[in-house]
Amino acid sequence: MSAAAPPKSSAKSSEETLDEENPTKPQGTRETIESIIVAFILAFLFRAFVAEAFVIPTGSMAPTLMGAHKDLFCQHCGEQYQASASSEFNSGDQAPSPYVTVGSTCSTCRGLNKYDLHSNPNAATFSGDRILVSKFDYVLQQPKRWEVLVFKYPLEAHMNYIKRLIGLPGESLLIQEGDIYTQTADAPQWTIARKPPHKIRAMQQIVADTKSQPADIIAQGWPSLWQPLPGTDAPTAWKVEHAQEQWSAQLTATAQPQWLRYYHKFLDDSAWYQVMSGGRVGPVDPYSSTLITDYLAYNSSYQLERDRIYLRNGALRPEIDSDNTAMDVALAEGLQLEGDRRQANDGHHWVGDLAGEFDIEVTSDSGTLLLDLVEFGIHFRCAIDVATGQAKLSLEGDAIPADVWSEGSAPTAQTAVQGAGSYSLELANFDDQLVLWVNDRVVEFDHSTQFDSRKLRPQNDDRRPYWTEADPLDAAPLGIGGQDLQLTVKRARVYRDIYYIAVQGGGFARQYSDYDLDRLPPLLAAIPDSSLRGQVRSASEAISAVYAHPRWWDQTSLFSQRGTLGFQLEADQYFPMGDNSSHSSDARAWVGHNYVEQKYLLGKALLVFWPHTWNSPIPFTPNFARMDLIR
Repeated sequence: MSAAAPPKSSAKSSEETLDEENPTKPQGTRETIESIIVAFILAFLFRAFVAEAFVIPTGSMAPTLMGAHKDLFCQHCGEQYQASASSEFNSGDQAPSPYVTVGSTCSTCRGLNKYDLHSNPNAATFSGDRILVSKFDYVLQQPKRWEVLVFKYPLEAHMNYIKRLIGLPGESLLIQEGDIYTQTADAPQWTIARKPPHKIRAMQQIVADTKSQPADIIAQGWPSLWQPLPGTDAPTAWKVEHAQEQWSAQLTATAQPQWLRYYHKFLDDSAWYQVMSGGRVGPVDPYSSTLITDYLAYNSSYQLERDRIYLRNGALRPEIDSDNTAMDVALAEGLQLEGDRRQANDGHHWVGDLAGEFDIEVTSDSGTLLLDLVEFGIHFRCAIDVATGQAKLSLEGDAIPADVWSEGSAPTAQTAVQGAGSYSLELANFDDQLVLWVNDRVVEFDHSTQFDSRKLRPQNDDRRPYWTEADPLDAAPLGIGGQDLQLTVKRARVYRDIYYIAVQGGGFARQYSDYDLDRLPPLLAAIPDSSLRGQVRSASEAISAVYAHPRWWDQTSLFSQRGTLGFQLEADQYFPMGDNSSHSSDARAWVGHNYVEQKYLLGKALLVFWPHTWNSPIPFTPNFARMDLIR
């Protein structure tokens, strides 16, 4: 569950203050008592009507808000990420559970990290974020979609929950392909719910970052995930530097457009175990790729029974109080960790809503800078004339309708990209809209950059990833390029949107998947290669196999097996969901009461005012980086 609990307070005694002129006069004591009473009254009024502090106990809103968690720097690539440790506590009373988290996988390189409980103070479990909630906001105005709010759980009103507001009163709601669609009496057509730009940036999830390079597998030949697009007659003008300490890509000016594209791949847990045990990666095709999914590092935690790690007096067992980690000991004993997750560690759902962010150095005063995102086999492209700063959006693919843009013409805008210089660029395709940032500022186009992907791919069987021999399309869904332009890409990041899952099953659902994971035969049948079906042992493996074979995407039935979920909200009813969609018991799964009434809303979450403190190198060091407004 994902309750938000008030922090425990401790009473603090204070000495009486006496009147300085006459110590025996009781006036000072009375004034002090009156002041204390007034302070308590004001504090009570503030807490009751203005703002209140809460502690986040679980990870249903991760990574926006953290419950009990580990805060780690990946031992392979250095990326900082967080992983859940909520399973170490029983829900409700927060008493210790029989389990301890002993490892997890990185958010970018997917490297396995084994927790050193013996000698690393920062491998301890940190408490959840402390947040401040405004109770006054919803007195003056109605809640808005995408706001993070605290409310009383309608089925047990003594419990406080924190979620993001998704559905509004009077709406019909549809969860489909990871997106939210709405319908009202005044607007009977289903319309995708679009996030404003500041919400896109607040909610996007990291997929890859060239700043975080897994040194141990790069030393064995692991290729860059960004590669020059092959297949052209002329040699590529891109030169990629891919080393353990450095990544960059340089483009030499040519008359033809030249592309650098992202090919998503990673080692699974089994391969990482082998590498960390002294094994080798083996040859890897730099142009191999699998689909980007809703994997979230926060959910990748491994668990082990507490009594296999600690003695009754709380000390580590001798076999762990050494160079070994708890996970090392568990593996040596042949234990299966959390359902034999060594076979795979990925999300179940393909995410087509992506964003690419690039730090670049342009060294020519003219030419064309190109950014590209692919979804459903369609190129969503932004071209910027470096001489003038003029940007133009376009769509490229088969059967693009003439009315794809609301104004009938391609959106254009003036940007700050003019001539040689350093620039930060981000292009996002979230919720059927394109958003461009230049130097962290949203670019305003001359008309709407929204589109309707159902016009582009109207048939259910067409709403899938695409691939061809000539163009990898969804197998290399992000790109940066140039024509008559010289530039260096110093850093490239890939983000994805939150994928909202159409929960299968009722109640506190046992399945958080768009697929029916209990029925393996249809998923096996979705694998076109019959010779491989006998080697697949689980629903997760069947899904991963299809995702990793682009040649199958136009043959498989997998993508048409995705389920949908619908709800009808009446007046005064709100529909909340967690950002951690696969691990959030929210309105999707509440039995017979899939909404929150206005009377149960407590307020709007404002800021994380006190995240965990660091234990090392200086104990109780505030974690200032995470003290921020909640968006």
